[in-house]
Amino acid sequence: MKKFLLSEATKRNWEKLGVEKDFQKRLSKRANKKYSARKIMPIEYLSNSENLTTLEKILKYSKKISVKNIIFNVALNYLIKYDIIKVTNKNINTNNKYLKNILNNFKSKIYDEILNLELPTKERDFIGCVYQALISEGYKNINGSYYTPQEILNEIKIPSQGKFLDPCCGTGSFLLHASKFIKKPEDIYGCDIDKIACFIAKINLILTFKNIEFDPHIYNVDFLTDTKIFKNIKFETIATNPPWGAAKNKKCQKLYPLIKSGESYSYFIYISKKYLDRNGECTFILPKSILNIGLHKDIREFIINNYYINKIKNFGQIFNGVLTDVILLNCSNKKNKNIVLTNGIQQKTIQQDYLKENYNFNFSFMNNSEFKILNKIFKTEHYTLENSTWALGIVTGDNKKHILSTRKSNSEIIYTGKEIKKYLPDKPLKYIIYNRSKYQQVAPDEIYRAKEKLLYKFISKKPVFAYDNTGSLVLNSANILIPNIPYYSTKSVMAFLNSELFEFIYKIIFADIKILKNNLSILPFPKDITVEKIKETDKLTDQYCKNQNAEILDKIDTIVYQCFNLTNKEISIIKEEIHNEK
Repeated sequence: MKKFLLSEATKRNWEKLGVEKDFQKRLSKRANKKYSARKIMPIEYLSNSENLTTLEKILKYSKKISVKNIIFNVALNYLIKYDIIKVTNKNINTNNKYLKNILNNFKSKIYDEILNLELPTKERDFIGCVYQALISEGYKNINGSYYTPQEILNEIKIPSQGKFLDPCCGTGSFLLHASKFIKKPEDIYGCDIDKIACFIAKINLILTFKNIEFDPHIYNVDFLTDTKIFKNIKFETIATNPPWGAAKNKKCQKLYPLIKSGESYSYFIYISKKYLDRNGECTFILPKSILNIGLHKDIREFIINNYYINKIKNFGQIFNGVLTDVILLNCSNKKNKNIVLTNGIQQKTIQQDYLKENYNFNFSFMNNSEFKILNKIFKTEHYTLENSTWALGIVTGDNKKHILSTRKSNSEIIYTGKEIKKYLPDKPLKYIIYNRSKYQQVAPDEIYRAKEKLLYKFISKKPVFAYDNTGSLVLNSANILIPNIPYYSTKSVMAFLNSELFEFIYKIIFADIKILKNNLSILPFPKDITVEKIKETDKLTDQYCKNQNAEILDKIDTIVYQCFNLTNKEISIIKEEIHNEK
């Protein structure tokens, strides 16, 4: 495997963001994938794991035979097996004129050793599995080429009447799924920029409809920029697993300026609308980041205003070698009032119109009742943290060199993200000889040495804030907040941030494992809170820091709920939501 190192700029950016070292390793592995020559066995794409042995046997030929030739000969093997062609003396004979053209246009050599292999018959797309195993991880990453497991395909319902399209069909997993419902192969369409994948898709359809002579509607074109290929065709169903985060396409940016992110899958969602029949339905397989990351606000707004969303389902990390969660987005031109949301643990229903009012048009995992609670909270007249002071911990550039495990005479304690707990940090276990000139990045001294400051974890499923009045230093696995909100003390701000209610708000709106400044900056702090309430909150905070009594936290939560005039029923809904995964 060819090794590539992360750029120093990328490393510095991660340090600035406060990404902890163990998380950096995972990100580094993912970031380098576009350069990886490593091959990944497509385990999740196989129907039967027993066929791995045959797959491994075929892969050994890659040392002496090209990918294209291996694919061609595996295809011939199947065509022979199903008596669609005959091969004698390296000559291919078939009465199917369409198939003859497909094979002639692909132009590859014949290898008897592959033709004579015993290939599995109980496999939905073994040729596609071979191709997935042959191409490198780098190729998959650059082209967004990760094929769809059967578990996801089973979720897609296709009507028996009408035309079907997969605009980036790969080797044809969606097309094969469509063939279970559609009996006329002429109604199944696909296109892809990968010539070999298109060849496999054509062969797959011919093998599926082996008793019908037809010309497969599979086109080796770019759906995003070839505006004429389906000019006069409307589709009842569009379903696809589009590439994610592939290189930005300048032609697309010019053709579709609405998509400011330049994200590949956003273009597919946008353009598919043009080809969808008036009552048509479409399904997209996408990364979870489309639901709430600010960069994808553009496509969320387009979807909400142009489609009716039927269902959003989170499958988790279902692709082998891909760290992100995978979601299914199903929407249509047919009017539908409610969206069904499911994450494998819960199922919720929400009116689509509510998402129009959501922050950044986020597709939050919430139901109608939870939306109404959030709406009530944010309609309460409030302050935010936007005028507060924010800072990152120290970026040393070399923690092994600068961070000490034992104390020296001229060193001082330094907090890391591991020590940050609610309200009061654990005893720090690391030390540093503080010399600002030696570090890659440092915040102003007055921030580190502030009389009062809050420390918070960057990588966390919920806000976790600790109080510091010792002027201690902080490593970049933790961030710093010095609140500036009228009437609010530092401790009262911390109490709100650590409360059940703010955990609920953060979980529903952002659903992220990162605690980001931009997200924290919109959180609401009621304007009509009394001085007495702030003093009471401060007193309870001090008490909790002394004895960590859970009953004190309940009293703080009660104050926060009261500030937003939440009812017992609303509080019960909030508690149920934040505890359902605990």
